[in-house]
Amino acid sequence: MVHERTSLAVVGFLGVLLLAAVAHAQPASASAEVRLVDAELLNQEGVPVYFNSDVLANKIIVMDFVFTSCTTVCPVLSSLFARVQESLGERLEKEVRLVSVSLDATRDTPARLKAYAARYKARQGWTWLTGDKQDVSRVLGGLGAYTPDYNNHAPMVLVGDMRTGKWVRLNGFPSHEEILAKVDELAAARRNSRAVEPPPSTGSASQPEEKSRRYFTDAPLLTQEGKTVRFYSDVLKDRVVVISFFFTRCQTACPLLTQKLQQVRRELGERFGKEVHFLSISVDPAFDTPQELKKFAHRHQAETEGWTFLTGSKEDVGQVLGKLGQTVGEIEDHTTLFIAGNVRSRHWVRLRSDSPAVAIAERLRDLAGRP
Repeated sequence: MVHERTSLAVVGFLGVLLLAAVAHAQPASASAEVRLVDAELLNQEGVPVYFNSDVLANKIIVMDFVFTSCTTVCPVLSSLFARVQESLGERLEKEVRLVSVSLDATRDTPARLKAYAARYKARQGWTWLTGDKQDVSRVLGGLGAYTPDYNNHAPMVLVGDMRTGKWVRLNGFPSHEEILAKVDELAAARRNSRAVEPPPSTGSASQPEEKSRRYFTDAPLLTQEGKTVRFYSDVLKDRVVVISFFFTRCQTACPLLTQKLQQVRRELGERFGKEVHFLSISVDPAFDTPQELKKFAHRHQAETEGWTFLTGSKEDVGQVLGKLGQTVGEIEDHTTLFIAGNVRSRHWVRLRSDSPAVAIAERLRDLAGRP
């Protein structure tokens, strides 16, 4: 029996070496094209979370792919991440988030992930994910990490910045120094981006307002009427807004989202259009011209003051979507969450679109201020 266990351990170790050799036959580090799917998953606490909106959010991300019964690649990756966690110190969760996605969603329950995470002393800022097998597979596929035989998955670490949309794939077992170097590179790019922004105006605008304008940008967009508007100054400033994402050719989620917003509008009564405004941003600007937006609004009886549909150039719309944490590869993968905020108070929340309209309206009244 001892001989058998020893043999298995040797085979496992050799397997790790073989996988590492295969991985390092590829470029050790390469820019990665990813398709981010905002699927609903479960974290290690069993809490439902949306992959893009809640987990990736606006952070610099370091991500690996493991499963709890793995005895070869995964313990090595998890030990590596534990060392990265230690090196990050206070930057963890504040600026950087570690994410470990299960390759075995069928068996890896949140409880199993939590127990596995405890072995590596995972702290807040290191999120472990599982969920419905189909949803997890969609997420893995978009990241280039899906494999039908997870027992033979190759080691890989993804490092990316949700703010800029830049991702790098580190094949094999990178050192924790390599990972931290990529994180520092992305963080420096953020700082440099802020450094080249124009200084705050010396006019009447307050510093918080200038900060909001620089963050959200004044990218020029087009309304359903074909009017050019600046995203922050003309659309967001001083408003309470509900932002949704759609495309006019969508036959599934988008009509339902629009229908739910209609219900919320009715619940808000006279406050809609005066205190609360709806913004629906197209994730398909190449097709969705202002004319298409207007037809969509007419079709769904959304031609009302206070509800603005937005499109524009692919670059400008992409910039706005990125600021809202909604970078997507395929238009069908856009989030179904509503983003609601009081722009003046800088208070923002995410609202589930499957919540009752009366509950959503209640949250909006809170954002706008009672009564």
